[in-house]
Amino acid sequence: MHKLTCQLGFVVAVAALVSGCCTFHEEGVAVKWDSVPAVVQATIHAHQYGGTVIEIVKETMKRGVVYEVEVKGPDGQFSEVTVAEDGKLLKHKTCKKSDKD
Repeated sequence: MHKLTCQLGFVVAVAALVSGCCTFHEEGVAVKWDSVPAVVQATIHAHQYGGTVIEIVKETMKRGVVYEVEVKGPDGQFSEVTVAEDGKLLKHKTCKKSDKD
């Protein structure tokens, strides 16, 4: 019985991780556009494709400071743009509408 409970717990944990496919990370500090370096702003602008910036989170990681940006596109889809402090694009991921509901 104990083995079955452990396996079930593992399955639930994996399902929780997988279901968070496109959840926005909020471990950092929300920042305003004016406090984001110009080089980061340029990268965000280049990858928002006509969308609206919803939130910017500044996070300090092992590799340095990164900016995680949530963008809502003109079609209603959300995307996540992650940019290093030097302006390098680290990740751009478009989320399905159902991931944000």
